[in-house]
Amino acid sequence: MAGAIIHITCLLAGLVAVDGGAPSNDHAAKKPTRAEVEASLAKSSAPADLQRWAASADGILTAVAADRAASETVRGRALAALAYARTARVHAFLENFIIEKTPSSAEVDHLLVRRAAVSLGWQGGARVVEIVAPLLESTDVEVRLDAAAALGLCRDRAAEAPLRARLAVETDAGVKRQLEAALRAVTAAR
Repeated sequence: MAGAIIHITCLLAGLVAVDGGAPSNDHAAKKPTRAEVEASLAKSSAPADLQRWAASADGILTAVAADRAASETVRGRALAALAYARTARVHAFLENFIIEKTPSSAEVDHLLVRRAAVSLGWQGGARVVEIVAPLLESTDVEVRLDAAAALGLCRDRAAEAPLRARLAVETDAGVKRQLEAALRAVTAAR
């Protein structure tokens, strides 16, 4: 047995010496480029793809999401992928993105705020309710819908009050259903 271990150790040492520490040709070990990430996001928003980019390229995702020259679709998918990148830097980026874009009346900004809010809801955190709850007052039905979903996703008890307040005045049936679902999620967490 000891001889076999020595033999395997010698073989491994020989392989390391031959390799000389050269970089691996393994594609998974290679850092992706922005062009690769953008091309992939332009083609697909499958959860597995978004998770892969979040794990290997969160810095690129934040740069793409903030880049006004990138397409709306690619920026939205980059923001959706950030739900899987649970770092303090990404969390702060999502919070700041929502704060900066919320006053905008541009449709593209509404879409991007929606994506950022849902990603932030998935991540949870101390300030999610503070950042996302004001979106419940948006004039855009879709923004209100995704804000309610994000608050339900965060499962923070503090979301109950703004959800109930919006439910009392909401006129859109779809948003009402989402508010009710979010309330069930928030109150079930108790």
